[in-house]
Amino acid sequence: MDQATRFFLSRATLQLAALGLLASCANSSQKNFLPVVAKIGSEVRAISSEEAKSICGPHYCEDNQLYSSNFGRKQPTDPAPLPVPPSSPRPPSPPGPTSPPANIPSQPAQVTDYPFSLLHIADAWKFSKGSPSLVVAVIDSGVDYFHPDLKNNIAVNTVPLAGFPGDKYGWDFVNNRPNAYDDNGHGTHCAGVIAAEDNGIGVVGVAPRVKILPVKFLGSDGVGDTADAVKAVDYAVARGARVISNSWAGRIFSPLLNDAIQRAVNKGVIFVAAAGNESVDNDTKMSYPAAYANVIAVGSSDRLDARSFFSNYGKKSVLLFAPGTYIFSTFMKGQYRVESGTSMAAPQVAGTIALGLSVNRDLTLDEVADDLCGSAVERLLDSSKCGRVDAGEFVKRVSVR
Repeated sequence: MDQATRFFLSRATLQLAALGLLASCANSSQKNFLPVVAKIGSEVRAISSEEAKSICGPHYCEDNQLYSSNFGRKQPTDPAPLPVPPSSPRPPSPPGPTSPPANIPSQPAQVTDYPFSLLHIADAWKFSKGSPSLVVAVIDSGVDYFHPDLKNNIAVNTVPLAGFPGDKYGWDFVNNRPNAYDDNGHGTHCAGVIAAEDNGIGVVGVAPRVKILPVKFLGSDGVGDTADAVKAVDYAVARGARVISNSWAGRIFSPLLNDAIQRAVNKGVIFVAAAGNESVDNDTKMSYPAAYANVIAVGSSDRLDARSFFSNYGKKSVLLFAPGTYIFSTFMKGQYRVESGTSMAAPQVAGTIALGLSVNRDLTLDEVADDLCGSAVERLLDSSKCGRVDAGEFVKRVSVR
């Protein structure tokens, strides 16, 4: 039994202990979340407590928990970031625009920061900068799909998916409407880490030629619920995503969300998730979706290859670490920002996997996990299964499979 298989089996064992821990969720100030999620035939939807009285007898129901995308906290002892150029803000655009705003100002000169040298991205690019036919879904708060560093790398849909009319730029499950425009900034930051274009301005992503599919289930406050998360995963799969990057977390096991993830995995999708930002051991206090079976769980490290102080960890539950402290990337409204969190680390790995799949489309989940482990730098082995990701070595390995 190889290292990656043992990792997934150990995680499955951990999940059994969490099946009975479903709990009620609170309301968000941004959206009136309903307390129950029901599966009615093939449809998953949130329902009220009153509706649950009649629906939850003949149909499966569970508590509709909340998930958060909070950026990691910062503290004075964090290694200082590299200098970055100032942002070039522009007036905010309305949610879900279908045409770019006028008068986008010039952007700062292109910069690269410590993850590029640490992860040996230049070595990975000797094989590929990513295939334009490979789609990475970012399930998050949406994406600024008119951002100068992202607009050419959006998976634009010219033929609407059945049931999703007008979904040119993905789908907004918070408001149930086409075009997953970002009104929080978190999703745009994650998207830039993966696939900001190598165009001489702003920043450049790990895989600057792949396409990003924006899928919005987190509101402007960075909060979403199980019902929308399930629909978001199914939508990403239906739109052809090969990798799904997830930088959000909750503490309760959801059979419905787990089922959606396993459906995706069974169709060849690689599901990547942030480990969480509470500085706790996920082996004993699990974070979802990172703790579901067949998920690549990622913790955050800094430029000194130490665990970011906020990052969750776990020798059984976290596969590996990636840079997540002081990451410079795209932000909503055409801006750029430095942020920290496992939210920034997971896209580093999603982008790395996208490079590998661009070189070898036949890779399975087990092969991806095994090669991530086999190529990882031997750091943080007290906090993860495999160490810290090395994109250059990973792509080199998969190229000869």
